[in-house]
Amino acid sequence: MKRFPQGGYMQKLLRVDLSKGDVSEERIRLDLISQYVGGTGLGVRLLYDEVKPGIDPYSSENRLVFVTGPLSGTLVPGSGTYSVVTKNALTGLAVSAQANGFWGARLKYSGYDAIVVQGASEKPVYLHIDNGKVQIEDASPLAGKDTFETDHLLRRKYGEDGFEDKISVAAIGPAGEHRVRFACIVSDRGHVVASGGVGAVMGSKNLKAIVVQGHQGIPIDPSEKESFLQSVRQWRGEAKNTAMGKTVDQYGSLGFFIPYHSRGWVPVKNLTTNVFPGEKFFEGAYLRRKLHRLQARSCHACTFHHCHVVEVKKGRYKGTIGEEPEYEILAGFGPNWGIYDPGAVTMLNDLNDRLGMDAKEATFLISMIMEGVEKGLIRKKEMSGIEPRWGNVRGAAELLRKISRREGFGDLLAEGVMRAAHTLGGEFPDMAIYVKRGNAPHIHDPRTRWGTLFTQAISNTGSQEGVDMTSRGSPELGIDKPTADPDEYLGEVQAKTGPARQFAECLGFCYYQTSSLKTTAETLNCLTGMGYGVEDCLNVGRRVVNLLRMFNRREGMQKEDDCFSPRLGKPPVDGPGKAKSLAPTFERARSAYYRAMGWNEDGVPTRETLEKLDLHFTLPVLG
Repeated sequence: MKRFPQGGYMQKLLRVDLSKGDVSEERIRLDLISQYVGGTGLGVRLLYDEVKPGIDPYSSENRLVFVTGPLSGTLVPGSGTYSVVTKNALTGLAVSAQANGFWGARLKYSGYDAIVVQGASEKPVYLHIDNGKVQIEDASPLAGKDTFETDHLLRRKYGEDGFEDKISVAAIGPAGEHRVRFACIVSDRGHVVASGGVGAVMGSKNLKAIVVQGHQGIPIDPSEKESFLQSVRQWRGEAKNTAMGKTVDQYGSLGFFIPYHSRGWVPVKNLTTNVFPGEKFFEGAYLRRKLHRLQARSCHACTFHHCHVVEVKKGRYKGTIGEEPEYEILAGFGPNWGIYDPGAVTMLNDLNDRLGMDAKEATFLISMIMEGVEKGLIRKKEMSGIEPRWGNVRGAAELLRKISRREGFGDLLAEGVMRAAHTLGGEFPDMAIYVKRGNAPHIHDPRTRWGTLFTQAISNTGSQEGVDMTSRGSPELGIDKPTADPDEYLGEVQAKTGPARQFAECLGFCYYQTSSLKTTAETLNCLTGMGYGVEDCLNVGRRVVNLLRMFNRREGMQKEDDCFSPRLGKPPVDGPGKAKSLAPTFERARSAYYRAMGWNEDGVPTRETLEKLDLHFTLPVLG
């Protein structure tokens, strides 16, 4: 493997100190690019180096790191992606979250691979970055505006107001301003950096938005240009022919709804059942042909018929315009709240994106409260006059608004599922859906989707760290289908898919556009000249996973934090997954994972593992 890149990077980092009102440029160390590539990897290394142990996520000393990858802004499909890395507002551990769209590509076109935000402004501000010229601007006129309004106003101010333009805005809404612990960052009006309260951290710095624009080209060796284009063509063909690609290309992630429901993976009424009426109205073909009028709005370089702006054509919410809901939104704001009108889901999705909150936490918060209302555990008077029952669209919408501004009962719920449940007490801790120290999981019923539940329970990123491959093989990763010992298999699969996924999140492309690792490496090499083989790629991923683990260990994470909430360990009472549970074998699977990763029985990387991955600087954490 060559040591330093020849292309793919602007090789510049923008540092913004909001306490001082200063901006400066730094050259990114080439050895860090070689070892961490970009995206999540580079972001976590910067976080580890610059944030002292024990710092509160809302401290001015915390860092908020926006990072692209070498593929961001190229012709690789779906390469408008960027990562945000910081301390998780829900758990105090690390979080890495991504958004697609255009923002990541346009940050690079403006001249930078990454932005490190530190300090905190005394008044609301936003950043404007245009071809290397950076200004910190007064955001007081934007205070209280939702994410879409903020986007519209800033686009209009800088001369363009269409999706075809060359401006991108990443903004927080009221939830971020009020430090809702699961506030998100919304870019390009609907592409969301969701997990871990990254929007709350942005709000704690009084940073309302970042506007990026520019036209600087991404370097590439001219002699490799044709090889790069050939690799991109190969990539596009492979991505389109995966099972995931075929579904997303035709129906978007909506196409997963019916297959998932047939397996018992769709959450219904806070996981109290797996059965609900009218599932045919949530089928991808019905939504696209009968319910919605579509206007395509693909992400940067995307080749799929995935993202759309839609108008509801019939029903109570006829005329509603918003982003086409993804599968998780359709499930979370639909059956999980006892709402069986997908038009209502379109409205609720638009509202939540504008307020700026992570849908994962929002759905399991409100479903927990709806269950509490049904059981008589909480009354209308205690909820500021709202009574959100199953199927109550108006009640759900009003609760979202209250949470986003921490008004009344919403102030408690703004703390997230786990904290709210423990404050309410009684039966609520047993009803709460979360993993780790308080991250809501992705919006599935994962109790029989064991790979998905396991990868989130042991994740260091605040979201899903690996890939659920427990029901299929991957010759490229050396994964066969399940053998005689499913517990060992579950841990070993995670130890192989985690590094592969984390390497992908260093590159700057959409997960739906995944190609083979061989093609990924060839494409990266043609662009950068770095000479990565498949094993080099996996070693980058292993380095990232281990550095995340050491950061979290430095923050006090223990073996017991690799866990899930009580309800996630209880078997479903009906549906295809009835009577099945990961709980009885979870500890064996966790131990198998630790062994396969080269960690000790407490889930801590060994000295040998850290030295092998050039993570010697983390050794003091071992004591």
